[in-house]
Amino acid sequence: MRDLLKTTLAIAEDAATLVLAGFRDLDAVEKKGTIDLVTEYDLKAEARIRERLAAAFPDDQIVGEEGEDGAVDPARPVWYVDPIDGTTNFAHGHPFFSVSIARFAEGRAQVGVVAAPALGVVWAAAEGLGATRNGALCRVSERATLEDALCATGFPYDRWTAEDDNLREHRAFLKRTRGIRRCGSAAIDLCLVADGTYDLYWEQRLSPWDMAAGACLVAEAGGTLTDYDGGPADPRTGRLVASNGRVHEAALAVLREARE
Repeated sequence: MRDLLKTTLAIAEDAATLVLAGFRDLDAVEKKGTIDLVTEYDLKAEARIRERLAAAFPDDQIVGEEGEDGAVDPARPVWYVDPIDGTTNFAHGHPFFSVSIARFAEGRAQVGVVAAPALGVVWAAAEGLGATRNGALCRVSERATLEDALCATGFPYDRWTAEDDNLREHRAFLKRTRGIRRCGSAAIDLCLVADGTYDLYWEQRLSPWDMAAGACLVAEAGGTLTDYDGGPADPRTGRLVASNGRVHEAALAVLREARE
């Protein structure tokens, strides 16, 4: 597992260096949807990551945001890759973006690395080895009540037209917590739960590459991960609640109330 983590770190940091070269120096930005962006650095970084993963783990599957990957075989390990989580931030010169890489095998996260080059931070975790922030072990917070909690969330790309837009949930938590941050990178939000900055994060309609690595960090840092109903967290379902564990049940109650 240590060798797996070392290799993943090297690949993520290499991609982060590539991406940082384009920060605040973009020639063009394209649209995948109304407000969903892609840049040449998303494509370059994913190609670099895929090349290196395929060389190191030729029998593994790779699923990335910018690729057209087929169905995942649950019997084989799979890598979830987001070359730039927070492309909108990256395209606008906002420093909250990251390279996110995770490996799942037998339904479990084995390793997760999130590198945020403009922030100068790398979070990493591997099954049974704990979680680190820039090489130092990190843990979730010990705050025990929602009123003392600093939270994070995000909103789906179809929020202009969809009724299930997270605004009800946002309003409910805003009136019950110390504050809510919306920084635009699910991977970083999850890592900030893992290192004790945030006490709670919730979001829906996420893709596996958005949350796979960050979820590994939260688990290894001693946090709690579930879906909105309190069931097991699964990066393929799109809904995730991550917390320090102490505020989790209260958070699920707020979600149920808001959504009802």
